[in-house]
Amino acid sequence: MARPAPGADRSVAVLELLAHHPDERFTLSEVARRCRLNKATAHALLTVLAERGILLRHPDDKRYSLGPRLIAIGEAARRGYAAADFAPGVLAELAAATRLWARAWQATGDHLVCVAQAADLAPPEPQPPARLPLVPPVGAAAMAWADPATAEAWLARAGSTEAVRATLAALPGIRERGFAVTLGSSEWRALSNGRLQNPRPDDPAVRRALMLTIARQALLVVDPDDAPASPVAEVAAPVFGAAGDVALVLSVTSGPGDEVPAAGVSALGIRVRDAADGLTAAVCGRRPDPAT
Repeated sequence: MARPAPGADRSVAVLELLAHHPDERFTLSEVARRCRLNKATAHALLTVLAERGILLRHPDDKRYSLGPRLIAIGEAARRGYAAADFAPGVLAELAAATRLWARAWQATGDHLVCVAQAADLAPPEPQPPARLPLVPPVGAAAMAWADPATAEAWLARAGSTEAVRATLAALPGIRERGFAVTLGSSEWRALSNGRLQNPRPDDPAVRRALMLTIARQALLVVDPDDAPASPVAEVAAPVFGAAGDVALVLSVTSGPGDEVPAAGVSALGIRVRDAADGLTAAVCGRRPDPAT
């Protein structure tokens, strides 16, 4: 068992205090009080951190804020961080528990890219990682927490006004419960599962035709506690990064003949959300307030 490291704990407490209040500066007394340190300990700690550039001590008011060296440290951390590295084990457990196809998705530009996947029962013909156009309803579990400009750009790519209205109706519930539910249609399955053989859904013309048809279908479930009118094809939940942004989306997808029964949709959604929350914790992420 590792020994306690009081010095490390105190440094982390100071950094977290300043990180949680990036627009404020704190005096020595305020840091000591908020971090529950005596003033001598706080003074020694702040002096060392300021000397190393981790903190700045402003010359006029003698107050402390985060320092410039953290910019380089943060960039190094960002380059070495990948939530997808932690996903395979979580997906394997999720696939085993649900007997569904579990995948991790990442929003990249105007596409949703599968970066990891697992299936308790392998698909008949293993597929390469999927790449879906980020067009409503695709990506709702990620876009529900997007900033207004990103969300508007996503909605603007919708193939119909009906798709925009249906998506806007579903987004508040997705934020509130923490997962999205998508109903199945033959076009949706062709796009998301990639199992059509002739013609293949990765053909651009076929994909455009599929998206136009899907845009006219109300596939996002507003309230999963109401029995869905059609079989549920996919349940997805976001994984959050340190800044509260969506780093990944975890999803479980059913195949033809193994649709999720209506009575089990909420339970499945909670299971997927719990798996995503566990991955959020593993990468030291932060779930934002549903209202933001």
